[in-house]
Amino acid sequence: MPDIFDFFKENESKLQERPSEQVWQKLEQRLEKKNRRRDRGRRRGIRFLQLGTVALMLLLLLLAAAMVWYFYKQGGH
Repeated sequence: MPDIFDFFKENESKLQERPSEQVWQKLEQRLEKKNRRRDRGRRRGIRFLQLGTVALMLLLLLLAAAMVWYFYKQGGH
């Protein structure tokens, strides 16, 4: 089994190859497109989580208020 260091030594010349400018431009365009799609989805997800958190907090507050009211009525005060 060849050593990883030997592999790199044998293929060192390939590490010096540079892609053409056109290849770099295509790669940058694809990455920008992916980032835009990912960012849009993330923003929607964050908004949904914020809305869900607010709704949950209101629900818990209403539940706590209802419990206090119920036990206050049961105690005869």
